[in-house]
Amino acid sequence: MNDSFTASSSTLTKPPPTKKKYPTQTPPNDTWTIEQLLHWSLDQYHSAAISRTNSHLKALQAQCENECEDVMTLHELAVGMRERGELNNNDNEGELVESSREEENADPQQQQLVEGDYNSSNHLKPTSTSAAATNSTNTTSKPKSSTITNTSTLTITILTGPHESQTYKLQPKHTQPCLIGRSKGKKFLRNGISLSKDQEVSTTHGKFSIEQQEQVDNDSSSNSGGGVQNKFYYTDVGSTNGSTVGEARLEPNVRIEIEEGMDLRVGNSALKIEFG
Repeated sequence: MNDSFTASSSTLTKPPPTKKKYPTQTPPNDTWTIEQLLHWSLDQYHSAAISRTNSHLKALQAQCENECEDVMTLHELAVGMRERGELNNNDNEGELVESSREEENADPQQQQLVEGDYNSSNHLKPTSTSAAATNSTNTTSKPKSSTITNTSTLTITILTGPHESQTYKLQPKHTQPCLIGRSKGKKFLRNGISLSKDQEVSTTHGKFSIEQQEQVDNDSSSNSGGGVQNKFYYTDVGSTNGSTVGEARLEPNVRIEIEEGMDLRVGNSALKIEFG
């Protein structure tokens, strides 16, 4: 047998020392071999791929944190409403009704101011017992006709801001108001308003709710008739920058009646609200 095939360990040659793939201190030049150039190109691709991957991971992490914040906010709202008996046992915890988390921490006097009306002089008057007594000369027992409608739909047009000219059709339900905010959650996209580009808008800024009322009309000259009709309300749920109607800044967690053609501002966005 040929000596070159001898299996003895004493005759086995050691592998040559590993050479550097390419010079790490210099850019490619004419002295590089094709192998070095290929290794250098592969490493450059790997570095770029890792950088893009890290960038995508950070973006996904930020999106996940925003979505988790939305979920936790909705969960806490639902828990608070269940504790107050405003959410039936058969309802989904994710459904929002006539409350928000901030209402739990409000003082008792503020919690009584759950209803308000918007008058022509741009002042908001809460309809609690004490406020009604103070402003009895300016308040009538019959609600304004412009706040009552047969429709169950709100048409909201964005007049100014990053989402200018967009129009939304909202259909709030008695147990599920329509939300407005910067969130991109399903409740904002499906039957709400997502102002994701307006950085002055809170994640959950406000809500639009509806109430049915038995309308009794004894005036034969009126065309409104009787039957069940709807009233719409808007509530700022404790947003950072607040909401304004005309020149009046809304109290947090105090709902106001929506009038036909009412102008509402949230963040940098001006909204016009119409019935139907």
